[in-house]
Amino acid sequence: MNVSGFIARRYFLTRKKTNAINIISMISMVVFLTGAAVMIIILSLLNGLEDLVKSSDASFDPDLKISIRKGKVFDPEQSLKMLREVEGISGISLILEENVVVRYAESQEIARIKGVDSSYFSINQLDTLLVSGSTRLTNSGLERGILGVDLANRLNVHVENLAMPLEIMVPRRGVAYNSLDPSQSLSTGYLRPGGVLLINQESDRGFLIAPLAFVRKLLEYKKEVSSIEVGLKQGRGTAGVKQNIRERLGDDFNVLDRYEQNETAYRVFRSEKWMTFALLSLILIVAAFNAVGALTMLVLEKRRDLGVLDSMGLEPNAIRWIFRKEGMLISAAGGFVGVLFGLLFCFLQAEYGLIKLEGAMVEAFPVDVRWADVLIVYGILCAMGWLASLYPASLAVKLSKDRTR
Repeated sequence: MNVSGFIARRYFLTRKKTNAINIISMISMVVFLTGAAVMIIILSLLNGLEDLVKSSDASFDPDLKISIRKGKVFDPEQSLKMLREVEGISGISLILEENVVVRYAESQEIARIKGVDSSYFSINQLDTLLVSGSTRLTNSGLERGILGVDLANRLNVHVENLAMPLEIMVPRRGVAYNSLDPSQSLSTGYLRPGGVLLINQESDRGFLIAPLAFVRKLLEYKKEVSSIEVGLKQGRGTAGVKQNIRERLGDDFNVLDRYEQNETAYRVFRSEKWMTFALLSLILIVAAFNAVGALTMLVLEKRRDLGVLDSMGLEPNAIRWIFRKEGMLISAAGGFVGVLFGLLFCFLQAEYGLIKLEGAMVEAFPVDVRWADVLIVYGILCAMGWLASLYPASLAVKLSKDRTR
């Protein structure tokens, strides 16, 4: 029979003689419960936001992106020949990007124009991100541009108004600035606003998609590109195709998968998640201090029982384990109920959208419960209970010896 475990359960379940011990023990359990519930809820909400950003990136960013290591543009002809020999590729799109000034009516903003060819829409899922208009870059002979919602709002663009064009301006290459007639130093083109997309904040900030031929003419390039975007066949592993492309193109090119294209954003998400986790752990430290107080008072109340147990031959280590298990019971019980409350809230949020999001891609805060997070939270709760019991357990052994002298 596990004597220490039996006695610990009896101490945990029965009311104490001193009412203050009951109150402090209950407070400890409530704080453990609250900490567990809050940590599960916050971590699940952060996971949901991360998944939302990743899903929008998956619609906007290609499986693989190829760019030159040195310089801004390159001739894609040789690279295209090599890429056509790689198995697992479903589509290839040529891209030309540059910073430009966009003017619409009385508003003017700096934007990142992205010239794309007709294959671009076969390797991306922009339709899923469309807020208004369409993703067609030509209509009735007119060239059109697709704006990010951030840029569209700052310019106050109306996609229905085809009479008002977007004026795109960029400094001409190799031409000195003419202070007397600045227009001679600028290359200018016009697009009709065609559609508005909503993606994550970093990518959404000032981007404009336009036909590749338009951007080449604007930037005075003939066939150069700034990158090549590659789509992979369904179920094809990214790592193998990426390595194959790298071997064929050599060290002159960067080949980035979807994670590497957004590495900074993903790192920020993870850092925020674990910083939040660390801050919420302070709640558990408060619970641990309460548990130390409750267990210490319990030891003082039970000092006579401890002397009897020592006289009966119970080993000091067994007495020590009584209060270690008592501390773990307090944290485990409170933590278990807290985890259940957290999981219940996440279920209700997923089903009924209790917390709403205004002006976002989704109506309610997304949640994603990851069982690894649940296990980590519960493990930390049990560890806090263990640490809280160390001093009271040592005090119990000392008092048991003092009573038998």
